[in-house]
This record gives sequence, C-alpha cells and structure tokens, in this order.
Amino acid sequence: MKALRRVWLGSGAYALVYFVLGVDRYVTYHSGSDLGLFTQCIATVFHGFHDTPESGSHFTVHFSPILYLCAPLLLATHSPLALVAIQAVAGALAAPALFLIARKRMPDGPAFAVAGVAFLYPPLAGVTFTDFHENGFATAATLWLVWAFDARRFVAAAVFLVLALGIKEDQAPILGFAAVAGLAYAVRRRDRAQAFFALGSLAAAAAAFVLFFGWVRPLAGAVEGWSPTHFYTWSRVVDPRGSAPWYSIGRPAYFAEALVPVAFAAVLSPAFLLALPGFAEVLGSHESITYTMGTHYAAVWIPYVLLAFALAAASLYGRSSRLGSGVVRAALVLCVLVLAVASPTHWGHYLRARNAHDAVLDAALARLRPDLDVGTFDEAYAHLGFDPNAQLGLRRDPRFVLIDETLANSWFTVRYMPRLQRGLIAGTYRRLWRDDGVSLLERIDGRGAASAERVRDGRGSGAAGASARGRRAFARGRGNQQERG
Repeated sequence: MKALRRVWLGSGAYALVYFVLGVDRYVTYHSGSDLGLFTQCIATVFHGFHDTPESGSHFTVHFSPILYLCAPLLLATHSPLALVAIQAVAGALAAPALFLIARKRMPDGPAFAVAGVAFLYPPLAGVTFTDFHENGFATAATLWLVWAFDARRFVAAAVFLVLALGIKEDQAPILGFAAVAGLAYAVRRRDRAQAFFALGSLAAAAAAFVLFFGWVRPLAGAVEGWSPTHFYTWSRVVDPRGSAPWYSIGRPAYFAEALVPVAFAAVLSPAFLLALPGFAEVLGSHESITYTMGTHYAAVWIPYVLLAFALAAASLYGRSSRLGSGVVRAALVLCVLVLAVASPTHWGHYLRARNAHDAVLDAALARLRPDLDVGTFDEAYAHLGFDPNAQLGLRRDPRFVLIDETLANSWFTVRYMPRLQRGLIAGTYRRLWRDDGVSLLERIDGRGAASAERVRDGRGSGAAGASARGRRAFARGRGNQQERG
C-alpha cells in the first residue's frame, strides 16, 4: 500500500506541475486556438456546444459527451484555466492505473518504477501540456478500463468503458478492436464473465459509432459531410500546406519517438497490437500535424504502448528480475533524456516570464465587449472563449479584427495581414486604436461605422479583466490547421 500511496502522491505532483506550466503558457499568450474553441463550446453546454471555428455544434464534428463533465468547473470559475487543470489531472491519472496493472504481475518496487515511466513518458507529457482537447482523457480512461477488466471489476469497467466511448468517435473502432482482443484473451483463459464483458463492449462500441453518425450528427445540425475525412483524402488534397507524401520520413520518425522512450520493450508484448489502430489513424493522414509529437492525436495509441510496456517488463521480470528491472531503468533514463533534449512539449518555446507586451494584450482584451463580433489570432482567441461571437481568423468576415503586429511569423500575420493592410489603405477597414503593435480594426461596409465606445467595456480592465476569460498554437505557423481532429 505504501507504493500505491506514493504513486497517488506522484500523480498529485504531476497534475500540479502541469497545471502551473499550463498557467504560464496561458498568461504569456502561448495557448493556441483549441483552448478557445473548447472554452467556447463547453460554455454553451445548455445551447448545443457551439463554437465559431466549427461553425455550429461541436457534436457535428465529434462525439464527445465527456465534455459535459467539464462544464461545471468551467462555468463556476469562468476561466479557461479550468480546462488546463482538468487536462493536467487527466494526464496524472494514467500512472496509478498502470501501477495496478503492473503490480498484479511484479513486486511493488518495479511496479512503482513502471508507473514512473508513465510520469515521464514524453508523448504523454506532450498530450498533457498541449491545449485542452477531449483526447486528453483517453490515456487514463483506457488504462483504468484495462485494469478493471483485468481485475474482473466489471461495474467499474463498464463505467470506464462509457467514459472512454464518450471521449471521441474514434474510440469506438479502437475499443471495438480491443474488445475483440479481450474476447480472445478471455476465451483462452476460459473466463466466461470476461468473455461476456468483451462481447458487451464490442456491442457498445458499435452502437456508439452508429449512434453518432446516424443520430447525433443530424440532431446537432450537420448538413455537410464529416469534416475529419480531409485528413485522408489523398487523391484530393484541398490544402497542400502541411501535407506530406506517403514516403515522408516523418512517419518512421514519429514511430521511433513513441518507442525509444520505452526502450522498444513494448513491442515484446502481444498487447502492442492494441496500439496499431491508433497508429494507423495518425500515420494514415496525409497531414503531418497528426503525426507530430506534442499534439493531442497521440492519445489514441499512448495507453496501449504504456500497457504493452508494463506487460513486457513484467514478463521479463518473471524470467529474470535483473532483466526486467534493467529494462524499466533504461526506459526511465531514456524518458528523461528525451524530455531534456527533444521534448515534444517544446517548453523552450511556450514558457517564459510575463513581459510588458503581455500586459498590453491584457489591456486590449479588457477593452472588448464580451459579445463582440471579433476575429483574431490563436493566442488572443484562446482568451476569448466566453465571447460567443469571437472567432479564429477572418473566415466569417467579422466586423472587428484584433491584431498583434509583433507576431511576425504567425499564420495569422502571413495569411491575413496583407489583406488587412490593403483594406486600411483602401478605406474598407479603419483602425480604432493601437498600442505596442496591438490594434483593433473595424470593417467599413457602408452600413455605418461603430464608435469606439461600442466595442469597449463589459470585460473589466487590465490583467484582471483578461484573467476572467482565459490566456500559441502548437508552433507558430501551425495554428488554424483546418480540423483539430
């Protein structure tokens, strides 16, 4: 029990550390558009989970009822930092489940070391530290489901199955594949109860998949095809930016990034097969963002790689305690090295002390009304989630545009600033105010100009006003990747 308590204490420390790191990322304007998108859609929990980047309900794109569980804390705190905290906790909950799975097969000491690999595993660190996404729940929910199934605690397993299926629609085929594997496992062990649970899980996965496409999407207002298919339209690449050919070195490099931190031991366990559907999902895309480490997409295979590593380490330990312990120690060292020299979290880019320009952005956001029709860049949109009319970019031709000319390499500057500059010269836009490169522009379309007073007030002032709304995309230039998947 001492080892389990230490794991839970470690989980608490993990959650606290990643929350603090997330706060720094947020208050220094390094959070990206997903934080704004999910704040916006969860804040409308009673009005259909609407957000402007998806031009309607989030449920037309993804099946994510787990977001209902995020709404109380977000609404109570009225801050996107609530979602940062939730994701930090979700990442932290993976280690205790992995410990319990390992402890059933090896002593407390080496099982605790296996849990340490979860704490340090770089791909999981990347998912925990990146902007909030429903995929952040996948690792913990899956590992706790496996633990409950393995321990024959079927009521708990059913709860975790429902939670996992409620994360995103891609969990249905992934868990369906795992259910088939679980059925084979139970039949081989002649465990009737596990076999029945596996069959029920397969049926539930199929039902969730059909339910989403046959009922939930139409009910949520979907009138067009399912947008995530753009990842796999190899014969018709709509936007070549970010696309990569099938022979791209990025795919094998990504695979190596997943396995090097666990010393390739995961491939020694048959459970590694469970990770293949997730790898197929991310590597089958022609858009490299899905197989860029440090994005949320990795969450679909991470739990199965960690599971396979734990089972492989336990198997090796059963043959030789020195061999099993050596593999776990090697994985711990490799995880630390990767985090130190090639971390998918990109801490050097996202973390720094606040500066004077952050205060300028605080003040600029504080001047905006909470319902203003304003388009802006990722870092500002991440703060505007409680504004139902705020949007990322200019796709919907907003009346007002908030810009930051100091972000010279951002996708927003590259894509939209030439158009806005031409508009200022031609008189189709006018500048309402400017401070240290941060400006609010108004589109002039013949319907009359709004006075500066109409866009002010209602948000408080300075940093205090900004903090109530919440605080850069994965990397500059990667924001506005059409579908966040």
